[in-house]
Amino acid sequence: MQKKSLFFLICLFSFIAANAQTEKGYWLFNPQFTAFDLSGTENSLGKDDRLRLGFGVKTGNFIADNFAFIVGAGFQIDKQDRYKSNSFDLSTGFRYYLFSRLFLGAEIAYQKQWIRDYDSERTRKPDYFLFNAELGYAIFLTHNISLEPGIYWKHSFADRYNQYGIKLGFGLYF
Repeated sequence: MQKKSLFFLICLFSFIAANAQTEKGYWLFNPQFTAFDLSGTENSLGKDDRLRLGFGVKTGNFIADNFAFIVGAGFQIDKQDRYKSNSFDLSTGFRYYLFSRLFLGAEIAYQKQWIRDYDSERTRKPDYFLFNAELGYAIFLTHNISLEPGIYWKHSFADRYNQYGIKLGFGLYF
């Protein structure tokens, strides 16, 4: 019984122990795929022809242990049954790591979108200023490489824009 308890405590300590990757001075490079949106502003449109595929890259520096300053850029393609749109966004914010694996992020972002209705020749070009939040988990495959599944939420307080979904990223720490 004591051996099992000791093994459990060692496993728990290794799970909670700090990793060098999230210490002050380290850099993070984080490509992400966001093709897993759950819902958003246009969730009343038809689901049959829905495609939303996104790719983004975030990079940052750990300015303190477990606390990183992040900048990022991303691109998203969205095709619905009545319209198609492309968007580009730039963001900056912070990411905080709990137990060196679970992370919480908050960002402010600017998004430019090009929306083309299939019924008209007109292209709308709205601009959005967004608040982004994320919650994820870093699964370290090696000392410097992690797989980072997470959930995210994008919200504009000035316009009618709301989006949340699941994303998958890869973390490179150096």
